[in-house]
Amino acid sequence: MAPNSSEDLNKFIAAAKERGASDESLAAILENAGWPKAEIWRAIAARYESLSGIAIPAGKKTTTPAKDAFLYLLSFSTLATWTISLGSICYSLIDEWIRDPLARSDYGLSLSYQISTQLACLLVTFPLYLFVMRVILSEVKREPEKLESGVRKWLTYIALLIAAGLMIGDVVTFLAFYLRGDLTSRFIAKVVVTLLISSGVFWYYRGSLGDTHKGKIDAH
Repeated sequence: MAPNSSEDLNKFIAAAKERGASDESLAAILENAGWPKAEIWRAIAARYESLSGIAIPAGKKTTTPAKDAFLYLLSFSTLATWTISLGSICYSLIDEWIRDPLARSDYGLSLSYQISTQLACLLVTFPLYLFVMRVILSEVKREPEKLESGVRKWLTYIALLIAAGLMIGDVVTFLAFYLRGDLTSRFIAKVVVTLLISSGVFWYYRGSLGDTHKGKIDAH
């Protein structure tokens, strides 16, 4: 079946609006039917222009995909760096505090020497992560439409996927060692550390997606 024309789209919108359909429900129905989102809202805007006899005033376009991509990529890269560094520091502390006489030694290296690089990464990337997130949140507060940024959604879901994968892998590894009877206090402690860090990241970014839906409700 051949796709309908813009004239058919305008007729459908006019008929639906006469029967009390909301703009949001119309947009959802038409988008599900295969119409591009931008074209749908252009047609709805054209209807309001026709009814009012006044052209829609031009506004200042604030979407900056390149800037959004830079900020979110920087935030996620610093997030990955400081969480990995934190986990490595915790692992080294666990090895120091819960010694295993059968484990391979660290060739006499001191604890401070072992964690110095990871600690340096943590001290640099964690404050940078907080700064970038503060910039992102201030921009979202000033321009709530940035919650709908495609860049933000894609990178957030990627972060959720990685965090969920780490949690699943952590639990699977724990069960595998448990079934083999190879559990040790050091191993359990490391499993807990990994689970806490990955679940913390998962629930934080899961909550940020919830803020998107909340922002939509507040806007209406």
